[in-house]
Amino acid sequence: MIGLGQLGLPIAINLIQAGFRLVGYRRRDPQALVSCGVQIAQCVAEVVSQADVLLLCLPGEQAQIEVLLSPGGVLDALKPGQIVIELSTYRKEFKLEQAACIQERGGRVLEAEVSGSPPMVKQRSASLYLGGSAELVGECKPVLDAITARYFHIGEFGSAVAMKLIANYLVAIHTLACAEAMNLGTRLGFDPHMVAEVIGHGAGGSTMFTIRAPMMAARSFSPAPGPFVTLEKYLRLGRELVDDSGAASPLFSAAAPYFFRALASRMGEEDISAVIKLLELESR
Repeated sequence: MIGLGQLGLPIAINLIQAGFRLVGYRRRDPQALVSCGVQIAQCVAEVVSQADVLLLCLPGEQAQIEVLLSPGGVLDALKPGQIVIELSTYRKEFKLEQAACIQERGGRVLEAEVSGSPPMVKQRSASLYLGGSAELVGECKPVLDAITARYFHIGEFGSAVAMKLIANYLVAIHTLACAEAMNLGTRLGFDPHMVAEVIGHGAGGSTMFTIRAPMMAARSFSPAPGPFVTLEKYLRLGRELVDDSGAASPLFSAAAPYFFRALASRMGEEDISAVIKLLELESR
C-alpha cells in the first residue's frame, strides 16, 4: 500500500488484522507504521515489487502523478497482470487517464471510492463504491472483505467517483442540518448531549447526526476525523458534478458556502462539526 495517512492507515490495519502481509511506503515518519504491523519499504518500487495487489490512497492528483509517473515509480515497477486498487478521489477525467497508464503497462485497475470517515473505516462500517469489471471485483473480494463488509459495484471504471461525490454532497447538507438542529435545541434550553441522544434515535437522525451531534455537544472539534480542508475538494468536485448534470441543488447551494466560510475563518484543521460555530454567531 502507498498512502498510509489518515484514511489509508485504518484500511491497512484492517488488512493486517484479516491476515494479509502488508508492505507500505510513506514519505513522512515511516517508522510510526511499524507498531501497526506494516512492513516498511524504502521506496515505491520496493512496494510494487513485493505486492500481489497494490493499493493507492494518496491525497491529491499531484501526489498521484509523482507516485505513478516519476522515475522508480509505480509504472516503472509494475508487473504484468498486477492488480492496482485506486482508493483516492480525483476528477473522473484524471482517474481515467491514470487508469489508462496502468493498463498500458499491463496492470489491471479497480476503482474503490471510500465513503466514510477514518473512524468508520476502522470499525469496518465505511462503504466502498467500486468501478471496474465484475471479474476484477470478484478477484479482489478477499481484499475488499477485509476492508469492509459494505461494498457496491457501481459500474465501469470512473463511475464510482460520481457516487462518492453524491455521498459527500449529502455529508455537507446533513452536517449543516445537524448543526442547525443542535443550535436550535441548545437555544431552547435543552442540554446538547440530550439533544444528540434523543434526536439520534428518532426519525430525524442520520449517519452524520449520529457521528457529529455528540462532537458538537462536547465541542470536540480537534483532532478532526473529517476536517474542513479535506471536505473542500469534495465541495468543489460536487459543485462541478451538479453544474454538469443541470440538477437543481437548493440544499447543497445553501450548505456549501458555510464550509467555505469556515475555511476562510482559519477553521480548516477543525472537524466539519465546528460549522455549528458559524450558526451560533448568526443566531440572535
